[in-house]
Amino acid sequence: MGKLTFIDLFAAPGGLSLGFEMAGFRCLAAVDIDERAMLTFRHNFPEATAIVEDVTRLTSEDLLKRAGVKASDVDVIIGGPPCQGFSTVGRVKIASLVREGIWSLSNSHPRFIDDPRNVLYREFVRVVAEIKPKAFVMENVPGMMSYRNGEIVKQILEDFSRIGYRAEARVLNAVWFGVPQMRKRIFFVGTRLRDAEILWPQPECMEPEEAVVKLDAFFGGSGMKRPVTVWEAIGDLPEPVQGRPGLSDWPIEYDKPPFSDYQKWAREGSDRVHNHITRQHNERDIRVFSIMREGMWWKDLPEEIRRLYGYRDDIFHDKMKRLRSDRPSWTVVAHLYKDGYMYIHPKQPRTITVREAARLQSFPDKFIFRGSRTDQFKQVGNAVPPLLARAVAGCVRRMLEASE
Repeated sequence: MGKLTFIDLFAAPGGLSLGFEMAGFRCLAAVDIDERAMLTFRHNFPEATAIVEDVTRLTSEDLLKRAGVKASDVDVIIGGPPCQGFSTVGRVKIASLVREGIWSLSNSHPRFIDDPRNVLYREFVRVVAEIKPKAFVMENVPGMMSYRNGEIVKQILEDFSRIGYRAEARVLNAVWFGVPQMRKRIFFVGTRLRDAEILWPQPECMEPEEAVVKLDAFFGGSGMKRPVTVWEAIGDLPEPVQGRPGLSDWPIEYDKPPFSDYQKWAREGSDRVHNHITRQHNERDIRVFSIMREGMWWKDLPEEIRRLYGYRDDIFHDKMKRLRSDRPSWTVVAHLYKDGYMYIHPKQPRTITVREAARLQSFPDKFIFRGSRTDQFKQVGNAVPPLLARAVAGCVRRMLEASE
């Protein structure tokens, strides 16, 4: 079998694509509406066709034409379509949408996945149905699995079944696969090949609490590795460039050797550090950061310090959070670009840089982010961790190769 191929929908900045390329796939084309995030995709995947377009306005025929390929050339379609409505919609909201004429019901028991805000999910199903790849991979937020006793997941699996795909869904934690971050995502994997067995990756690393209890993990007795910590991820990076308005990148030299396997992996193919620029902090912030211990939250600060900011404790209890160097990071969220205080460096009085956030997401240093620094933070927070994507992609590859 030659190199397997894929098309990535909702692709930017490229975490899912990078994981699939790591697993031996080749990206034919990628689509995303975010023009600035696609600057990053184009830079890191120069051989793929990068299409800046609203998927709802892109026919499958046009997608294939612009990529210069036939439908039969596409082995897998991947993507993470936003599903904004499933977690909040209820019967009251549905009734409101009906009254406003936004949604018309064909029966008295509407499907929650058909909320108008989930239109991009339906576009993913449409493209899969029209191109008919051998398999697909769709990722999303893990709340789908528990919402209304799994009703959303059941509806999604039914939709893929209607277009001829056997599919399964599973929640995976990025930390299981060497990502220095606790980040759960749900993956839907499907295939139209009758003899193909859907495979899932097995965890390679323990979660932090298990590693603390099962000390034999540190000595290899359990067969499972301990999780990669924040310091094992970022501790070798040089002092960052001091931020100033308009500065989005300033490559700097490595100034110390790597001291963990993760750092050695992250530095492969890179001779300098990109996207390693600090945010600008005022003296008050720097003073407060300096007194915070590792793992400390806003709620743990003395009252006289909290009064300096004026935030409500009942709403902003996690307004400030200092990372622990000896544990994986908590989830790097999409609004990282707004809430830098939630990711204070474990040893320095500052918030983390884009490169440090990228390391926590398992982007190697050779993956360079484009756009403004705000754009870069947003891209990192929105991305699928590449090492998590690689684990899923490896299973898809074995599944397809076994069916040949």
